[in-house]
Amino acid sequence: MFISARCRFVAPLLLVVLVGLVGLGGPRPRSLAQDATPPASPAIGSVGITGVVLGGIAPIAAPGYSLEMFHMEWAPGAYVAAHTHPMAFVTCVESGALGFTIQAGAATVARAAVPGESEQLEVDVEAVLGPRDCVVVDNEAIRTIHTARNADPGTTVAWEADLSKLGEPATIFVDDMGMPIP
Repeated sequence: MFISARCRFVAPLLLVVLVGLVGLGGPRPRSLAQDATPPASPAIGSVGITGVVLGGIAPIAAPGYSLEMFHMEWAPGAYVAAHTHPMAFVTCVESGALGFTIQAGAATVARAAVPGESEQLEVDVEAVLGPRDCVVVDNEAIRTIHTARNADPGTTVAWEADLSKLGEPATIFVDDMGMPIP
Protein backbone atom coordinates (compact mmCIF):
# COMPACT_ATOMS: atom_id res chain seq x y z
CA MET A 1 0.00 0.00 0.00
CA PHE A 2 2.81 2.45 0.89
CA ILE A 3 4.61 1.79 -2.40
CA SER A 4 1.52 2.25 -4.53
CA ALA A 5 0.65 5.53 -2.79
CA ARG A 6 4.18 6.75 -3.38
CA CYS A 7 4.05 5.67 -7.04
CA ARG A 8 0.82 7.60 -7.50
CA PHE A 9 2.66 10.71 -6.27
CA VAL A 10 5.97 10.11 -8.07
CA ALA A 11 4.63 9.21 -11.53
CA PRO A 12 2.69 12.48 -12.05
CA LEU A 13 5.59 14.49 -10.60
CA LEU A 14 8.06 12.89 -13.00
CA LEU A 15 5.66 13.47 -15.88
CA VAL A 16 5.39 17.17 -14.99
CA VAL A 17 9.18 17.49 -14.76
CA LEU A 18 9.73 15.71 -18.09
CA VAL A 19 7.05 17.73 -19.87
CA GLY A 20 8.55 20.93 -18.40
CA LEU A 21 12.06 20.02 -19.56
CA VAL A 22 10.85 19.08 -23.05
CA GLY A 23 8.83 22.31 -23.19
CA LEU A 24 11.93 24.30 -22.42
CA GLY A 25 13.54 23.04 -25.60
CA GLY A 26 16.97 22.92 -24.00
CA PRO A 27 18.88 25.31 -21.78
CA ARG A 28 17.17 28.62 -21.11
CA PRO A 29 19.03 31.90 -20.71
CA ARG A 30 19.21 33.47 -17.28
CA SER A 31 20.30 37.07 -16.81
CA LEU A 32 21.95 37.64 -13.47
CA ALA A 33 24.19 40.71 -12.99
CA GLN A 34 25.15 44.45 -13.48
CA ASP A 35 28.26 46.84 -13.73
CA ALA A 36 31.56 45.91 -11.91
CA THR A 37 31.64 48.94 -9.66
CA PRO A 38 28.15 49.46 -8.30
CA PRO A 39 26.88 53.02 -8.75
CA ALA A 40 26.77 55.40 -5.77
CA SER A 41 22.97 55.30 -5.75
CA PRO A 42 21.50 51.79 -5.63
CA ALA A 43 20.52 50.44 -9.02
CA ILE A 44 17.91 47.77 -9.46
CA GLY A 45 18.58 44.73 -11.54
CA SER A 46 21.47 43.08 -13.22
CA VAL A 47 23.60 43.56 -16.32
CA GLY A 48 26.42 41.65 -17.94
CA ILE A 49 25.72 38.09 -16.89
CA THR A 50 24.38 35.34 -19.07
CA GLY A 51 23.61 31.82 -18.05
CA VAL A 52 21.84 28.63 -18.94
CA VAL A 53 20.07 25.98 -16.93
CA LEU A 54 22.00 22.76 -17.48
CA GLY A 55 19.48 20.54 -15.75
CA GLY A 56 16.81 20.52 -13.11
CA ILE A 57 14.41 18.36 -11.12
CA ALA A 58 11.61 18.68 -8.56
CA PRO A 59 13.17 16.33 -5.99
CA ILE A 60 10.91 13.98 -4.05
CA ALA A 61 13.06 14.60 -0.96
CA ALA A 62 12.15 18.32 -1.08
CA PRO A 63 8.46 18.65 -1.99
CA GLY A 64 7.58 22.13 -3.27
CA TYR A 65 11.15 22.84 -4.42
CA SER A 66 13.14 22.71 -7.64
CA LEU A 67 16.84 21.85 -7.90
CA GLU A 68 18.63 23.42 -10.90
CA MET A 69 22.22 23.66 -12.07
CA PHE A 70 23.35 26.81 -13.92
CA HIS A 71 26.43 27.75 -15.93
CA MET A 72 27.03 31.53 -15.82
CA GLU A 73 29.37 33.92 -17.60
CA TRP A 74 30.03 37.33 -16.03
CA ALA A 75 31.26 39.84 -18.61
CA PRO A 76 33.92 42.40 -17.65
CA GLY A 77 32.18 45.05 -15.53
CA ALA A 78 29.16 42.83 -14.68
CA TYR A 79 27.40 43.16 -11.33
CA VAL A 80 24.08 42.56 -9.65
CA ALA A 81 22.43 45.08 -7.28
CA ALA A 82 21.30 44.24 -3.73
CA HIS A 83 18.94 41.28 -3.77
CA THR A 84 17.88 38.09 -2.05
CA HIS A 85 16.58 34.71 -3.21
CA PRO A 86 13.88 32.41 -1.77
CA MET A 87 16.33 29.50 -2.01
CA ALA A 88 19.52 27.86 -0.87
CA PHE A 89 22.39 28.02 -3.35
CA VAL A 90 26.03 27.16 -3.91
CA THR A 91 28.02 29.23 -6.44
CA CYS A 92 31.49 28.06 -7.46
CA VAL A 93 33.94 29.96 -9.64
CA GLU A 94 35.46 28.04 -12.55
CA SER A 95 37.66 30.86 -13.87
CA GLY A 96 38.14 34.56 -13.21
CA ALA A 97 37.15 36.19 -9.92
CA LEU A 98 33.77 36.91 -8.34
CA GLY A 99 33.28 39.61 -5.70
CA PHE A 100 30.49 38.73 -3.23
CA THR A 101 29.27 41.04 -0.44
CA ILE A 102 26.48 40.41 2.05
CA GLN A 103 24.52 43.38 3.43
CA ALA A 104 22.47 41.24 5.84
CA GLY A 105 22.23 37.57 6.72
CA ALA A 106 24.89 34.90 6.47
CA ALA A 107 27.07 33.22 3.87
CA THR A 108 30.11 31.01 3.98
CA VAL A 109 32.98 30.60 1.54
CA ALA A 110 34.90 27.40 0.94
CA ARG A 111 38.35 28.14 -0.50
CA ALA A 112 40.08 25.74 -2.89
CA ALA A 113 43.37 26.42 -1.10
CA VAL A 114 41.94 25.18 2.23
CA PRO A 115 39.87 22.03 1.51
CA GLY A 116 37.36 21.01 4.16
CA GLU A 117 37.25 24.42 5.86
CA SER A 118 34.93 27.37 5.35
CA GLU A 119 34.89 30.99 6.44
CA GLN A 120 31.89 33.00 7.57
CA LEU A 121 31.54 36.21 5.57
CA GLU A 122 31.31 39.54 7.36
CA VAL A 123 28.57 42.04 6.55
CA ASP A 124 29.71 44.78 4.11
CA VAL A 125 33.10 43.14 3.49
CA GLU A 126 33.63 41.86 -0.04
CA ALA A 127 34.98 38.34 -0.44
CA VAL A 128 36.71 37.75 -3.76
CA LEU A 129 36.36 34.17 -4.92
CA GLY A 130 38.87 32.65 -7.30
CA PRO A 131 38.82 29.40 -9.26
CA ARG A 132 37.30 26.49 -7.28
CA ASP A 133 36.19 28.79 -4.43
CA CYS A 134 32.49 28.50 -3.54
CA VAL A 135 29.99 30.68 -1.67
CA VAL A 136 27.08 29.02 0.15
CA VAL A 137 23.83 30.71 1.22
CA ASP A 138 20.73 29.18 2.84
CA ASN A 139 17.93 31.75 2.76
CA GLU A 140 15.64 29.24 4.49
CA ALA A 141 17.90 29.53 7.55
CA ILE A 142 18.43 33.31 7.40
CA ARG A 143 17.41 35.84 4.76
CA THR A 144 20.62 37.00 3.11
CA ILE A 145 20.82 40.22 1.10
CA HIS A 146 23.88 40.44 -1.13
CA THR A 147 25.53 41.91 -4.19
CA ALA A 148 27.98 40.29 -6.57
CA ARG A 149 30.33 41.52 -9.28
CA ASN A 150 32.91 40.32 -11.74
CA ALA A 151 36.16 41.12 -9.91
CA ASP A 152 38.30 40.06 -12.87
CA PRO A 153 39.25 42.23 -15.87
CA GLY A 154 38.17 39.37 -18.16
CA THR A 155 35.13 37.10 -18.15
CA THR A 156 34.37 35.15 -14.98
CA VAL A 157 32.75 31.74 -15.32
CA ALA A 158 30.78 30.20 -12.44
CA TRP A 159 28.49 27.27 -11.73
CA GLU A 160 25.50 27.53 -9.42
CA ALA A 161 23.19 24.93 -7.87
CA ASP A 162 19.86 26.37 -6.68
CA LEU A 163 17.27 24.70 -4.44
CA SER A 164 14.32 27.06 -4.85
CA LYS A 165 10.66 27.17 -3.89
CA LEU A 166 8.37 26.34 -6.81
CA GLY A 167 6.41 29.36 -8.00
CA GLU A 168 8.71 31.91 -6.32
CA PRO A 169 10.76 34.46 -8.27
CA ALA A 170 14.44 33.50 -8.48
CA THR A 171 15.64 36.98 -7.48
CA ILE A 172 14.05 39.71 -5.36
CA PHE A 173 15.77 43.09 -5.59
CA VAL A 174 15.69 45.19 -2.40
CA ASP A 175 16.10 48.82 -1.38
CA ASP A 176 18.52 50.25 1.24
CA MET A 177 16.16 49.09 4.01
CA GLY A 178 16.04 45.53 2.66
CA MET A 179 12.45 45.92 1.46
CA PRO A 180 11.46 44.27 -1.84
CA ILE A 181 11.36 46.63 -4.81
CA PRO A 182 8.26 46.02 -6.95
